[in-house]
Amino acid sequence: MKRKYLPLAAAGALISWMVFILGKAFWGNIFLPTLFASFVTDVYAEILARICKETSTSFFVTSIIPLIPGSTLYYCMNSILEGNTVQALEYGRDTFLFAFGIAAGMSIAWSICYFLRSIKKNKK
Repeated sequence: MKRKYLPLAAAGALISWMVFILGKAFWGNIFLPTLFASFVTDVYAEILARICKETSTSFFVTSIIPLIPGSTLYYCMNSILEGNTVQALEYGRDTFLFAFGIAAGMSIAWSICYFLRSIKKNKK
């Protein structure tokens, strides 16, 4: 990614985190806000990729970083080492929900974008 596009990628990270926070206030759980934030982030990355003539992956990876479940994974592993299986299961569940929400939102957005591109290509 060109250096001049880094602020746009950083704005994507801000958008993904804001969507997650608003979604968590609305839905109250982890999975749906993560899925929706990942979906919005990928659509943002696809739009920027077309405008800037770059790959959408470079925008998406930079923008999705705030949603990566690093702390829950750390606390899960720490709880396992301490022998606290109940807490480890809770953190493990949250880590899985974060990761699955990111993957599902990304997959849904990619599928929709691929479908729309194939329709546009077939019209030509």
